Amino acid sequence: MNYLKKLCFVIFLILISYPSFAQKEGDRILAIVGNDIILESDLQYQLQLYARQNQLTQITPAIAQQIFQQMLIDKIIYAKAEQDSITVKDDEINKELEYRIKNLIDQVGSEQRVQEIYGMSIAKIKMTLREDLIKKLKADKLKRKKFQGGIHISDTEVKKFYSTYRDSIPPSSEEFELSHIFIIQHVTEQEKLVAKNKILQILDSIKNGADFSEMARLYSEDPGSAKNGGDLGWNRKGNFVKEFEEAAFSLQPGQISEPVETVFGYHLIKVNEKKGNEIQLQHILITFPHLPESDLQTISLLKDIKKQIESNQITFEEAAKKYSQDPETNQKGGYIGFVSIERLDSNVVEALKKTPIGSITEPLRVGSEKDYGYEILKLISINPPHKLTLENDYERIKKMALMFKENEEMNKWIEELKKFVYVDVKF
Repeated sequence: MNYLKKLCFVIFLILISYPSFAQKEGDRILAIVGNDIILESDLQYQLQLYARQNQLTQITPAIAQQIFQQMLIDKIIYAKAEQDSITVKDDEINKELEYRIKNLIDQVGSEQRVQEIYGMSIAKIKMTLREDLIKKLKADKLKRKKFQGGIHISDTEVKKFYSTYRDSIPPSSEEFELSHIFIIQHVTEQEKLVAKNKILQILDSIKNGADFSEMARLYSEDPGSAKNGGDLGWNRKGNFVKEFEEAAFSLQPGQISEPVETVFGYHLIKVNEKKGNEIQLQHILITFPHLPESDLQTISLLKDIKKQIESNQITFEEAAKKYSQDPETNQKGGYIGFVSIERLDSNVVEALKKTPIGSITEPLRVGSEKDYGYEILKLISINPPHKLTLENDYERIKKMALMFKENEEMNKWIEELKKFVYVDVKF
């Protein structure tokens, strides 16, 4: 693994952490850090996730060592945060938890896929993530305190970095300079009505004597809990989206809710037990269907916008400001900039290859299975594969140099922390 891949991996692990599991009999301790430990099962779990993320069939010893070192660094920072009595509030935890789940869904493509990978419902994933998330937030606070002024890099440092590592910097792949007009595919009232009618039929069956667990196994579209009769286990406040949680905690043991609408669809909730702020419950989920008519309406709108642009009734930039629902680009006339071919979906690449420079693609579907939209892209230019140079790629090289410097500063800080934190590595 070259240093650039290492740096990217460090950033990846800083952004995303995954749950550890209780020690099993015979589970080897790989390191002791303060009052915490790293188990062999913890490392194996991280290796499996890295393999899935990068579609690898095997992990080399070098990658395994990199992953272990990052786990060690995380533990050291957390141990110092505990020494310094760093605290986090519940609203910070809940906000980050929602962000983490969304991030997981975006990575693998759908909520269902996340639940299949973890083998548990979203609610249980949240509960499992919570403890590690608290540790991460405390460690992040300590890091922000240490690097609150930020790390800056001078022009001289950028040039020195390039001079030293120019032979190790990989060449740029093919890039497309793009602008886009993006429209989110919202759930329509018709789609909501289809889901609601279906769940009302299920509720009617339950009211007429059908068993809740059996109905969940037969009809629930939550793959993480359906096979277990909709069982979500014990949960505390903060583990669910607002609408679901408010409905669940308003019920008494034995009660079943009316249909509850969330971003995931319609739910029926059954509470079995309550103990203070904890609740044991089941649910049945019916997701919103994607009706072809609603997709066709969005596609038709984008085709009409494309027609207006091509007939000079409006410029692409004006249309993006007026219609695009991408808040990061709409006020810039839809301008995205240069995007490498690896970052684009295969259907987008295929469309761009057929599009002349200066022209606009047909509407393209982008996003995950449940969270998607449609866009039209304007191909401004194509940048062929090339070796990076200071003259043509200064900003990109500057970012690499800054990442490298940040990594060096982090390593120096970790060495300082080791003076105050007990570390015994057995790996």
